[in-house]
Amino acid sequence: MRTSKWREPIFALLFLILAALLIGILSLAFRPVRVDYGAVWGPYLAEPRDSLDYLYLGSSYAYCDVDPVEIYDKTGLTGYVLAGPEQTLSQTYWYLKEALKTQKPSLVILEGSALAFQQYQNYTQVNVGYMPAGLNQLGAIFTASEPELRTGLLFPLYFYHNRWKELTVDEAADALLPSETDTLKGFTPVSGVFEQIADGPFTREPQLEEVYEENLTWLSKIADLCEKRGITLALVFHPTYSQLPADTRIRIAEDASELDISFFDWTEESQSIGITPTLHYYDPGHLNQEGAAIFSAWLGDFLTGELGVSPRPQDSENTAAWQSAVQVRKK
Repeated sequence: MRTSKWREPIFALLFLILAALLIGILSLAFRPVRVDYGAVWGPYLAEPRDSLDYLYLGSSYAYCDVDPVEIYDKTGLTGYVLAGPEQTLSQTYWYLKEALKTQKPSLVILEGSALAFQQYQNYTQVNVGYMPAGLNQLGAIFTASEPELRTGLLFPLYFYHNRWKELTVDEAADALLPSETDTLKGFTPVSGVFEQIADGPFTREPQLEEVYEENLTWLSKIADLCEKRGITLALVFHPTYSQLPADTRIRIAEDASELDISFFDWTEESQSIGITPTLHYYDPGHLNQEGAAIFSAWLGDFLTGELGVSPRPQDSENTAAWQSAVQVRKK
């Protein structure tokens, strides 16, 4: 009698567990593998634990402009660009919390274009959807994502179920198998030059006051998180031709100072860095591959000189992997 009483609840529970596992496996298999253009969590998590000297967070301005392999070749510093397309500061906060589960960098560099972003931008499905499942992703879903996207973010099969017609066995295997480290380290090289770049610089409009204040709130959370972990935080603006007005950047500098954040504005420093607009801009906001190499080499000197970051010891296997990445980049 006792066995009969519990049989149905046990079978029901087992059915729910198996259904959840199946849905989870299908969600991973159907979701496209992501290796570039930001939100590249798989290769990041494959990096050896506590092996990175710095993390670089932000928007596409970060992952198109910063090549960690170029910085390593110049300085020996190991780093990763854990950015996302139009990544908001609320999403960045949850990215950083998740990233610090496997790495203890001495420096976090935050590319600051998100201070001029809306509460929600265009790539929440990518930025939040590719985060590792867990409490930090749940935090991003409920505080940094549009309400109408939350169902698909909680149950990715909702977004990707129609890929069953095009999905190949190899793609499914790549999605389900553990990721390996790569030679990009979060960087996405782009080629070409914006034809109208000589007409710039181009002005970007600042956000409404209430949106800016909300962004400052998330910036403060990022700063507090870094302080608690003993990590130096640097807020930077890249040398772009899509520029916020000077008075807006002055205010940002003042607000960053009040939050005790080091702020570096390189918006108008392209010439001193060695960037030629007609050669090195993919578009007004992003450097092309050649421009990124120049900027990254300059940035390496800045990190070791101005900020005093030193390379941490690496084991022979990781050293060989980074040196191999340098050789790949030079081909």
